[in-house]
Amino acid sequence: MNWIWIYLLAAIALFAAPLQSALPSVDGITTSIETIRQQTGVPNLVSGVILQTRLFDTVAEVVVFTLAASGVRQVLSGEPQRLRVRGMVDAPSRVLCEVGSTVAALIAVELALRGHLSPGGGFAAGVAGGTAIGLLLISGGAERYEGLYRRWRADWLEKVAVVVFILIAAASLAGVELPQGRFGALFSGGWIPLLNALVAIKVTLGSWAMIQRLVRHRGLL
Repeated sequence: MNWIWIYLLAAIALFAAPLQSALPSVDGITTSIETIRQQTGVPNLVSGVILQTRLFDTVAEVVVFTLAASGVRQVLSGEPQRLRVRGMVDAPSRVLCEVGSTVAALIAVELALRGHLSPGGGFAAGVAGGTAIGLLLISGGAERYEGLYRRWRADWLEKVAVVVFILIAAASLAGVELPQGRFGALFSGGWIPLLNALVAIKVTLGSWAMIQRLVRHRGLL
């Protein structure tokens, strides 16, 4: 017990030590923020930085996510598929999952369309969209939504979203710009709203592909 108290006190000291140091100077930060705002033309500076100031890094992140989704497919391709996927059978749980899926889908649309105006963005929208699909699969719709995935050619749409994103990002990096529009408007910030939407589509479909594979090969329950 004595060692537990020693570890606890050491942990408290470790986390409390930075609180004793002086805060960094904020001189020049306001100027930097104003510069980024003028360059991007959007209120959400995080989206502006990700999709314009350091767009090159974001392209690499999208490519890495694409490779991760391909890796999941490759790893699971050698495993046998389940003939029947068991899901939730009790009605209250299924209703809660479907309601949660609807809420997550609406949040995904909001984050994708207005991610450059308020907290959000394409990656957050994709996570919300993947969550919506995951809840539908858990609620007993694994086989039905696998059919929809194939019918809508979601894998093909994911690849198209990646290619279009890279092409628009290359045009932006090359200096091709759209009009910034009115600050705070939905259609403002040049390429940023379109890039946000493409990232949301790509992450949602990639998450769908990975979850679908895991459910088909590993099951739910």
